[in-house]
Amino acid sequence: MLRNGFGEHNIQGIGDKHIPFIHNVMATDVVVAVSDRATDRLGVLFNTDVGRAYLAGRQSVPRQAMEALPSLGLSSIANVLAAIKTAKYYELGPDDVIITVATDGAAMYGSERDLALAKYFAGQFDEVAAGEVFGEHLLGATTDHMLELSREDRERIFNLGYFTWVEQQGMSIDEFRVRKDPWFWAELPKIVTDWDRMIEEFNARTGALEAV
Repeated sequence: MLRNGFGEHNIQGIGDKHIPFIHNVMATDVVVAVSDRATDRLGVLFNTDVGRAYLAGRQSVPRQAMEALPSLGLSSIANVLAAIKTAKYYELGPDDVIITVATDGAAMYGSERDLALAKYFAGQFDEVAAGEVFGEHLLGATTDHMLELSREDRERIFNLGYFTWVEQQGMSIDEFRVRKDPWFWAELPKIVTDWDRMIEEFNARTGALEAV
């Protein structure tokens, strides 16, 4: 979104050139780019004994926050970093709140942590490395690689989805463009229960096939 689809990354679950159909682009205020170097290294910090000991001891991270770390996979860490960068950009303080979503858990990424250990730490992660990661990616988070969106920026990002949904998936241009209308999103909650029913029916059919 920031560089018009240029580049790639290692954050699984976030398409580096894909604008999701359920993303209300025209209501998006800020685009924040997060490096996979940051997510990979923080994944090691959050999910190793050395890293957790450093956070609980040296940084006095509260027990409740420590217990939540297994809920942060690579995509979740990207969301947290984006929230930190956004808070700094808008100069938010202790009386302000930003809410983000932990979209995946750390248990999914054991092999990725092994790769990150080898790539960034030569297989050895100690307290010094933990401090460097904490300082660089959390305390040192900056407002670089961010864009506060104008109307023209939103139009550009919306149009990035044309290739995926119209050219690749065969969606009609009218069906694609209707998502620019605020009415579409206002009406959407009314059919969520229908989606839930269809998902339940699909899961039931799938379960029956697996049983056979």
